[in-house]
Amino acid sequence: MSKPSAPLTEDEPDLIALLGSRLCHDLVSPIGAIGNGLELLEMSGAGGEEMELIRASLDAALARIKFFRLAFGAIGTDAVVPARDIRDVLAAMYRDTRSEVVWRDDEDRARSEMRMACLALNCIEVATPWGAKVEVTRNHATWVLHVEAKRLKIDEPLWQSLGRAHLPSDLKGAEVQFGILARESRRLRRPVTVSADATHLSLII
Repeated sequence: MSKPSAPLTEDEPDLIALLGSRLCHDLVSPIGAIGNGLELLEMSGAGGEEMELIRASLDAALARIKFFRLAFGAIGTDAVVPARDIRDVLAAMYRDTRSEVVWRDDEDRARSEMRMACLALNCIEVATPWGAKVEVTRNHATWVLHVEAKRLKIDEPLWQSLGRAHLPSDLKGAEVQFGILARESRRLRRPVTVSADATHLSLII
């Protein structure tokens, strides 16, 4: 039986984060080209509901890639994300969905901090397939995310593992954000506190 791989040391590159950055970088170019083509069509007078639908879908896709870059990409040592940028990303990403994310923090934050919040939001998406209202606030040195929904889909073992900063052995591809957030929580010694009932979910990081 093979031995488990050793944890990353401080001077080793985070290959998963670099892969996330590479994928986001490679996807932006062709999707951006589609956007340029769409602008030319709009300037030529093309319009209608079909064009509006394509524009909305394109904006949501670009916003999702920017969000994924924040959540899964490599982090620069001095990178800072303006609060306005994350608000714009979230507004475009959730505009035509059944969920609403209200970002109540007005400060520009280090990218490492934004990563924690974005990973948490990505985890919340798993619990809110039917839509929800999510509020993100900053309390001293912690993020507080509160979810209100008519119905939640809570996988208790998965959320319990996140609260213990433990990576489940049966983690699915659609749940990778739980594993990365658990790893970051453990690395930064920032425990994740999770509380939930039938219609409310709260995370403190």
